[in-house]
Amino acid sequence: MYTPAPSHHEQRHAEDLALWQAFRAGQQEALGTLFDRYAQQLFAYGHHIVRDEEAVKDAIQTVFVHLWARRETLAADVSVKFYLYGSLRRELLKARGAAPVMRVVRADDEQSEPSAEQRLVAAEDEQRLAVRLGVSLEALSGREKEIINLKYFSNFKIREIAELLHVREQTVSNLLYRALQKLRNSLLLSTLSWLLL
Repeated sequence: MYTPAPSHHEQRHAEDLALWQAFRAGQQEALGTLFDRYAQQLFAYGHHIVRDEEAVKDAIQTVFVHLWARRETLAADVSVKFYLYGSLRRELLKARGAAPVMRVVRADDEQSEPSAEQRLVAAEDEQRLAVRLGVSLEALSGREKEIINLKYFSNFKIREIAELLHVREQTVSNLLYRALQKLRNSLLLSTLSWLLL
């Protein structure tokens, strides 16, 4: 009987769980590995909630200090990524009471050595798109921005987002649909106005 190899997500979850068990057993190195594995993702997510970089760094450190202090009382079987995101969100909202805010992050395009002219045109196109996307994102509510971030940048499922934000799954679906409609309409309008210039 053929047994498919575990997916990347399943393998990552198994590795996280092994580290979680080791850290709960008192191995500081395991907690350090979890920190190294998730610190950048947590920082990016936290920076969408609170724009103060130092506050986000402090909150991440607080989360890991609390984890170590309470390691013996923590549940054995958890989704580590989900647990860390939820802990950071609670810590930031408790400390700042800030509304979620989202910034646009541009990804570098990896291609084989384009010409100088191609690089210039690509940079201008990318900058125009980033500006249009940034303007479009600003039209979203704080909750819509956070849901877009969790769904498309952090790869959480609707069910997980609902649990993280303490709302119903239908509410998440509705907000996600509304946010995507706003983005589509806004990007379409800005593209049309740019083409008419």
